[in-house]
Amino acid sequence: MAEQVEKLNPSKLGTKEYWDQFYALEQQNFAENSDDEGEVWFAEVDAEDKIIDFLINHTASSDDDLNNEFPFSPTSTSAIDLGTGNGHLLFRLRSEGGFMGKLCGIDYAETSVAFARQLLAKKKDEQQLEDPDNNITFEHVDFLNFPDGKTNEAWDLVLDKGTLDAIALNGDIITNGLRGVDFFPTVVRDTLVRVGGIILITSCNFTEEELVKLFSIEGLQLWKAIKYPVYEFGGVKGQSISSVAFRRTK
Repeated sequence: MAEQVEKLNPSKLGTKEYWDQFYALEQQNFAENSDDEGEVWFAEVDAEDKIIDFLINHTASSDDDLNNEFPFSPTSTSAIDLGTGNGHLLFRLRSEGGFMGKLCGIDYAETSVAFARQLLAKKKDEQQLEDPDNNITFEHVDFLNFPDGKTNEAWDLVLDKGTLDAIALNGDIITNGLRGVDFFPTVVRDTLVRVGGIILITSCNFTEEELVKLFSIEGLQLWKAIKYPVYEFGGVKGQSISSVAFRRTK
């Protein structure tokens, strides 16, 4: 079990009802204006730019050159995006990162998945996105509640941009006083990422040190962190956002 970090106060942002309604509105806005592709989370700190650059900078030139420093392949690396929202991160991973392997976005909000599928269809129709193998998909999944605790596939790369934050804002107790945020690292390790694969977590609610503490469980090892601008206030330095990557070792 993950080491517990300071609990956040519950918020409507931690509820499924909020996100169902949020993406229903996003769909409505898109229906009225097809140029409105929805919210890009953490855009104010260029998080997606930094994530894509980070992944590109650790991508090998070929499958023969894969190693611990360059674990990603432009042709074969598979990636799953947790709480994918409108799928924007995966679209950029394909169009700018050049990741041509299987990409899948999952979300527990049905409206999110429907919206992401609409955007995928639009981008393919308008030839904004290469998908010759039809291997960009979006699925309705609550990954904290898989029926059998397992998926049918272990991924090379697991991405999360804000989903851990939302889960941490849900105050529901699952068992023994523990909430979803406490189980998150174990579930991702056991059901989503392959041995040797990478988990990249981006959060606005947890510091780099807190993410390292939360993911300090058997079988996961700190790999790298993305650096963001550092702010200082009252003599205390910090970042408004943190992105930390972990490798599954066993």
